[in-house]
Amino acid sequence: MKRFLRWTAICVCLGIILWTATAIYAALTKSTSIVEVDAWQLVSPSTLVEGTAHDISASYDTILYLEIALGEATATDGVEAIIEVSYADDNWVQLTQVKSTAETPAASTINDATANAGDDDITLTDATTGDFDVKARKWFILESTVGNSESVKCKTNSSHTVTLCQDLLRSHTNGATVVDRVDEWCIRIPLAASYVRVLCNNVDADCDAYFTTRVSKVTAIQ
Repeated sequence: MKRFLRWTAICVCLGIILWTATAIYAALTKSTSIVEVDAWQLVSPSTLVEGTAHDISASYDTILYLEIALGEATATDGVEAIIEVSYADDNWVQLTQVKSTAETPAASTINDATANAGDDDITLTDATTGDFDVKARKWFILESTVGNSESVKCKTNSSHTVTLCQDLLRSHTNGATVVDRVDEWCIRIPLAASYVRVLCNNVDADCDAYFTTRVSKVTAIQ
């Protein structure tokens, strides 16, 4: 009888602990923010561009979003990106390294005088050349002001019009170049790191490339 009562008491205590933990966890909320660290920028052939060092010392959990786009229909060996972390804005060490696709991308142009922010489709001079017609393929809209460029994903297409998986974030110039290759990565940054940056190295001698980075941070848990 004593053993039964002992085990009953233990089970009741465990139940209370689990219920309390579940209630506390369910009540937690987090504060998050997303910051554009590097706007779209050019990485010329055989050039390394040093991305902005971003302070993540106040973040409990950090994810780096990296995109690399090819900028012209020229054969390329790909673009290397070295993700570095530091305990201060110096003394950088490599966390990981990635490389974009080596290929000869296809290019077209926008043939749409009303490609406005908020639209979910866009008309190209030729939407069937290359991989603009591949569902879920991410491709690049290159603007003369490079920071106004944008990556988009194909949902469906006809011979000229591509319906997108998301609305356009920006309005785009009629005649702007589009290229059918963007590679993307989500990279978790260790909690102990205080800064993060990307070194983007265009190892190819011929093809222009572009990159952008964003960081999402959990800055509070309540």
